Amino acid sequence: MSAPSTDPAVYERGDALDDILPSQSTGDGVPASPGDFAEHSGVYELSEDEYWEWLAALIQEGSELDEYLDDLLEDVYDLEPPFYSRSGRRQLQKLLGRLHEVRTSVRAFERDVEQLSFVFARTGTVETSGADNADLVLSSIKRTYDRAYDLCLYKLDRISNGWITATNVLISFTILVVTILFWMEFW
Repeated sequence: MSAPSTDPAVYERGDALDDILPSQSTGDGVPASPGDFAEHSGVYELSEDEYWEWLAALIQEGSELDEYLDDLLEDVYDLEPPFYSRSGRRQLQKLLGRLHEVRTSVRAFERDVEQLSFVFARTGTVETSGADNADLVLSSIKRTYDRAYDLCLYKLDRISNGWITATNVLISFTILVVTILFWMEFW
């Protein structure tokens, strides 16, 4: 199982914008809606080049997050534990935990893409189709996350089903032996 080179690729709300506006704190105390955030952060005074830099930074951050999720997906694919392996089950649960940790980063990235689209549409400085690239990265991230999460749950379910099947076979075998012994008593 190959482990990604870094700990979770944590993307926090406003990371891409911090690259453009480093003097403003965008990580903590962010208002709930993109409109509230945009009105308080001065994003409407950016030049067209700064908007494109913001878009490029957002796409770059999203690509790094997507690469990390791809690594997690590969780890889930590579892990094929037998149903009786407790260590295999623990490894799957550990991967599932890492996916839960990354979920907040995915949501933060999603909010930043919504904010970028909102600002692009409201300012009119940059055509709104420019935000489509960030939307494509976001859809790729969501798709990769969903595949990794679903596959991990599927493998954990398959392990559980293996235990149920083994238990049923054991019970059936025990009943068969008891039945044979019972009938041997009357012969």
